[in-house]
Amino acid sequence: MKVIVKVSGFYAGTWHEAGSREVEMADRVAKPFLPPYGDQLARPPEKAADKPSVKKAV
Repeated sequence: MKVIVKVSGFYAGTWHEAGSREVEMADRVAKPFLPPYGDQLARPPEKAADKPSVKKAV
């Protein structure tokens, strides 16, 4: 899964620097550090291109 590192540190033996860029990390490693369990990692914001467009009927 892609995550944003908020707190620099070793995650599963690999050093990750804090920053705003997305990094790839195994789900098993990332989940304990994501909310609601921890706050060291964050999920990246949803991109507009990822969301399907919904058209209203007139």
